[in-house]
Amino acid sequence: MGFWNFVKNIGRKVIGAGKVVLGKGKDLLKTGISIGDKVLNNPISKKIIDISSPFLAATPVGRAALLGIKGAQKGLEVGKQLLEGIDTAERVGKSIQKVREGDFSAVSNIVKDIKSGIELGKDLKKSGSELKTAGGEFKSAVVQAKQQFS
Repeated sequence: MGFWNFVKNIGRKVIGAGKVVLGKGKDLLKTGISIGDKVLNNPISKKIIDISSPFLAATPVGRAALLGIKGAQKGLEVGKQLLEGIDTAERVGKSIQKVREGDFSAVSNIVKDIKSGIELGKDLKKSGSELKTAGGEFKSAVVQAKQQFS
């Protein structure tokens, strides 16, 4: 019995450290999304992008800049979806804990949250493939610009 108590104690310490790491990572993600949102999605930068887009699209460097901006906006979208997925996973964990404590009314919440988590996963996968495609376009635009100015 002593060995299993030792394993449980180690498990509790690892879970505690995992919660701290998850909390800090989640805070960093929230901060990054907040800053990125303020920089890219404010009315002034949107207007600047709208006005300068025709001029930037005329050159390879400008196209690379536009693709970079689009990639950053898509990255913010993926970050928001990831944050929503983390929140959903936390809700599922809390609901499971309630069921373990005997509150079986939380079972419907678990099912609902798991379904929404699956949908979030599909959206994240789709967004990831879109980012990969945008990354390839960005790389080719940068290579074109490099060849043009070399």
